[in-house]
Amino acid sequence: MILLKYEIVYFDLDNTLLDFSKSEKEALKRAMKRYEITVDEKTYELYEKINEKWWSYFSQGKYKKDYIVVARFKEFFEAAGINDGNPELTSKEYLDELSSLSFFMPGAKKALEYLKQKGQRMAVITNGVERVQQGRSKKVNLDRFIEFVLTSERVGKPKPEPKIFFEASKLSGVPLKKSIYIGDNPESDLQGARRAGIDFILFDSNGKVEEVDCAVAKSFEEVINLIE
Repeated sequence: MILLKYEIVYFDLDNTLLDFSKSEKEALKRAMKRYEITVDEKTYELYEKINEKWWSYFSQGKYKKDYIVVARFKEFFEAAGINDGNPELTSKEYLDELSSLSFFMPGAKKALEYLKQKGQRMAVITNGVERVQQGRSKKVNLDRFIEFVLTSERVGKPKPEPKIFFEASKLSGVPLKKSIYIGDNPESDLQGARRAGIDFILFDSNGKVEEVDCAVAKSFEEVINLIE
């Protein structure tokens, strides 16, 4: 019998297991066809900056998800000079496209296969839109490896609020002290894990984080080394 360091490993979804940036860019390109807008790097960076700002508001509890997914496009249209933009319609079309676009991060699938073979229990804890996160997870058959995908929309509180971790513990039946969470965001993921009292690894695949008071992995090889 293989002895495991943790009874269950929880992963974040976006830019941890799945390449959200790649999906986001392609979904934006498709949504902008209606306006005959070509999404180049400058346009994408503008949207990305606005989107990150609005989701940070969500993490801070300032606005609800249904407001954010529309407000980001309203601001984006204003900033990009798109006068005939329809934020409500574009938000729906964008989310439809995003739900169908899913790509593993480099090394993620191989790591999941390895951990599954070892008998490691795994699940996902993620902020975001329920139908999008469930759709993207199904697109890559993530249920081959994990037990469930728990979203902040389903729980009612986004990370860094600790409630989602408590709910995950109830679903898995594993105490948080026997679990670990792996995510890419120092604010929502790290702070949420600390508030919940669960071990944490920051997944910094781009090497962008300079100083952080926690374990850091830049690849899935390093992740495995830290949890074995």
